[in-house]
Amino acid sequence: MFPSMNRDTVGPDEMRLRAAVEAIYGCFAAPVPKQIIGCPCCITTRQIDILLTKPLHAVTGTALWRYVSGVFLTVGAERDFRYLLPRILEVSAFDPTNANDPEVVLGKLKLAGWRSWSPAEQQVIEEFVDAWFERELTRDLAGAEAGWIEMNAESVLCGAARAGFPLRPWLIRLCEPDAAPVLEDLKSRYPSELSAFWELAPQQLQEFATILDGGSS
Repeated sequence: MFPSMNRDTVGPDEMRLRAAVEAIYGCFAAPVPKQIIGCPCCITTRQIDILLTKPLHAVTGTALWRYVSGVFLTVGAERDFRYLLPRILEVSAFDPTNANDPEVVLGKLKLAGWRSWSPAEQQVIEEFVDAWFERELTRDLAGAEAGWIEMNAESVLCGAARAGFPLRPWLIRLCEPDAAPVLEDLKSRYPSELSAFWELAPQQLQEFATILDGGSS
């Protein structure tokens, strides 16, 4: 699944995230769906057929991008989404330049009704998102040391909000001393320069604002 790696050079956050992806592959393993339904023109223009003719691990981010952007809107249903979910999440975490934004990817979970899935399935997704957030926070903090903070952790947090996750654990994490550079950056960008996708999760944004306004979570 992943390229060969040297455990001495890969950090614990990266290792944890890779293990979380492997757990999702195991939990969601299923036969290849016979077809993906949808708007005929979208099925053709989005080259949806490629998704079912290649081994799951070989499906490219470009092919998935077309599917993810339209799933539950013009193409796809829960069965094919569940089948493709491990690869969607893997590409999102490890090949982001060829993936949809985390806000889009995680937002699709709500459309899929993931909170009606089995407890085991929900748990592996929760563990993945938590590991993904922590890996991105680590990267943002490393950027802060170099003088540049990206929006990686915020993107995952916003995506989690769109999926219906409770944000409190991550808000508490952002208030810990070592996360201070990222929190200060978020405060400086609030409200006008945060991810535009927060508009689709207004209740969670209000919760997020409790720490951005200087309050406590």
